[in-house]
Amino acid sequence: MTLNVLILAAGLGTRMKSEKSKVMHEILGKPILEYILNVSLSLSPSRTILLVSPKQNDIKEKFQGRGLMFAIQQKQLGTGDAVKSAVLSVEKDAELMVLAGDVPMITSETLGKLYETHMKEKNGITFLTMVLQNPKGYGRVSRKNGKIASIIEERDASEEIKKINEVNSGIYVFSYDFLSHGISMLDNNNAQKEYYLTDLVRIAHEKGIKTQTIIIEDYSEVSGINDRKQLCEIERTMLDRRISDLMKSGVTIRNPLTVYIDDDVTIGADVEICSNVVLKGKTVIKEKAFIGDFSFIRNGIIESGAIIKPHTVIDK
Repeated sequence: MTLNVLILAAGLGTRMKSEKSKVMHEILGKPILEYILNVSLSLSPSRTILLVSPKQNDIKEKFQGRGLMFAIQQKQLGTGDAVKSAVLSVEKDAELMVLAGDVPMITSETLGKLYETHMKEKNGITFLTMVLQNPKGYGRVSRKNGKIASIIEERDASEEIKKINEVNSGIYVFSYDFLSHGISMLDNNNAQKEYYLTDLVRIAHEKGIKTQTIIIEDYSEVSGINDRKQLCEIERTMLDRRISDLMKSGVTIRNPLTVYIDDDVTIGADVEICSNVVLKGKTVIKEKAFIGDFSFIRNGIIESGAIIKPHTVIDK
C-alpha cells in the first residue's frame, strides 16, 4: 500500500504574538516544522502535503522545491476542514497519516509503529493516544462495549466523560476509502462551531469501520507548542537530550546547563567544551578540540586538536 503524509501547518498561532507562522519559529536553529517534516520523510511516503493558510508565504518560501505538495485552507474552520482542504491532493490508493505541525519531538519509531499497526490490522483509523493523570484540555477517547466510539472534546464533554484519562494526541492514519467518504459527513454542531477531525472516529463507529488506538508512553513526543513559553520549554528538553547524546558519544561538556548547541552542529569524539559556549549553524568541531569558556562559534570549522581560547568569537 501507499503512504501519504499530511502536515497541518495552517494554525495562525496567535498566542505567539508574532507575524511569523507558528511552525516557523526555531528550535535549536531549525523551524519547528523542519523536525516534523524530517521525521515524516523517514517513513518514505510517496507524497508529503503541507496544509497552510493563504498568507503563510514564509512556509512556502522555506520549503518550496523539496518535492512537497501544498494545500490551502482558506479559512480557519477546524481540523476537519483542514483535512478536507487537502484530501484532493491525496493519492487514491493511499493511507493518509495526519500530523500536527507543532510537535517537534515525535519520533520515526513511534510513527513507524503507528503505520505498521494500521496496515497489519487493516484499520479504517489508527491514532495515537496518551493516558494522563490530569487530562484537562484534551479530547477524551470514549468506548462502548469495548470498542472505540468517539473522541469528545473538552468543551463538549459531560462531567462523566471528563473522568476518562485516555486522550487523543492528534496524530492519525486513515484509509483513503473511509476518509474520502467520511470527511464530507462532518458538521460543526459543537461548542467551537468548527469541523472536528475527531468526529471521524464517531462516524467510523457508526458505520462499523475498525478503529484502533496505540498508547504512547513518552507523551512528551506529542507535546505541542502554542506560545513562547512552551517553545522555550520544548527547546530546553530537546537541548538536554542533544547534550546527553553528545556526552554518551565521547564529548566532554563541563557545564551542560550553560551550553547551547544547534541541531546541525557536528562534534567529534574527545572534544572538550567549557562553560557558557554557544555553537550555532553548521559548525563542525573535529575530534580532540578544546572550546574555551564563553566562546561563540557560528558556521565555523574547528580542526582536530585545536584550542579555542576563552571569549573567542567566530561568526561566518
